[in-house]
Amino acid sequence: MVTVPRESMRACNALFTQQEAGKLPKYPISDQARRYYEMTVLSNSLHGLHRSVTGALQLLTTFLTTYELDLTRYAAENRMRTIDEFGSDDESDWEPDGFDEEGQVWKVAYKDDPESLAPYTLHHDLAQFFASSDEQGERIGTSRAQDYAVYTHAVATQTELSLRKFFSQVVGKDITITQVQPDGELVPMSLADQIEDELNEDIVNDNLTAEFNAVLTKCEELAQIYHTMPQDSLPLYLQLHGWLNTIVHEIPRFEAPRGFAGLAE
Repeated sequence: MVTVPRESMRACNALFTQQEAGKLPKYPISDQARRYYEMTVLSNSLHGLHRSVTGALQLLTTFLTTYELDLTRYAAENRMRTIDEFGSDDESDWEPDGFDEEGQVWKVAYKDDPESLAPYTLHHDLAQFFASSDEQGERIGTSRAQDYAVYTHAVATQTELSLRKFFSQVVGKDITITQVQPDGELVPMSLADQIEDELNEDIVNDNLTAEFNAVLTKCEELAQIYHTMPQDSLPLYLQLHGWLNTIVHEIPRFEAPRGFAGLAE
């Protein structure tokens, strides 16, 4: 809400006019643009991380439940399904399958040699979810906890921006803050209750940022496992699945984020 431009075209042109005349507006457009860019990257990053973690987990779960830990079966069936859907220019990928009213019918030929299956392996399909040097966007292991430090600090210390503290420091007096009772009545909160609420919120926020940082650290480790593992190592696929399952299902706040606040919600 702070960074999305809210000016009319008239106000926007006035800002540019001030800047071109050497009279900097209260909030220079260059600063606004940088803030908007950073917040857009943050939002996209959180969505990308969530999408990659849940996508990799879904793929590994399918491998476990549908293909019963058979890597060759996964690659062979994946190859036949992909060629059947998108086609292939390699004549050896097809074999006769009888005739119909239009003539010869062809079907995808079964292959299970390593060279033919290489583009269809589980390891190959998981690549879209893990960080690599030639990909843009956020994936598992792309960014570390320290890369989010500015924003996690803001979340951990957000009670410093409470109305109570703002008015007491800036205006120099306390304001009355009310809370809604079960019967709908608004009742003033005592200063002690306000401070207690802030302390409780601080604990929740500290736990949130600690869990988020733990997820990022674990994602770094999982990316390292993925990039160094033998492609036929079932124990390591199971390890990846176990940790991704822990992140998604045992960390309550790991849900589809709406900006950083979505993680807290």
